[in-house]
Order: sequence, then structure tokens, then C-alpha cells
Amino acid sequence: MAGLALLAMVETLQGRLIITVPDEVTARVRMVRDLQDAVSTPVAAAPLDMSTGKDNCS
Repeated sequence: MAGLALLAMVETLQGRLIITVPDEVTARVRMVRDLQDAVSTPVAAAPLDMSTGKDNCS
């Protein structure tokens, strides 16, 4: 993936999923599958309020 496009996509996903992807993880992303793996761990770890679909951390 192109560098700036990747950064923009990671920023968008972080905002929409309310997660943080560490810079060292972002630096290793080369394919869409890598990006999926990078965001799936933080998403799985975030507790969700099933009634709203948002995390309970805020």
C-alpha cells in the first residue's frame, strides 16, 4: 500500500473504531490483510456496549 494512503486509512479506522494502532504496527503493514490484522487485535480487546455498539472506555 502507498505510504500516505496507508496512513490516511489507519487514521480513519482509528477514529471510526475508537482504537489506537501503534506506529510500529502501522510501519509493518504492507497488504490489506496486514491492516486487517493490525486493527483486529485492538478492536477485539475493546469492551463494547451491545446496546450502542460503542466501547465502554469513555
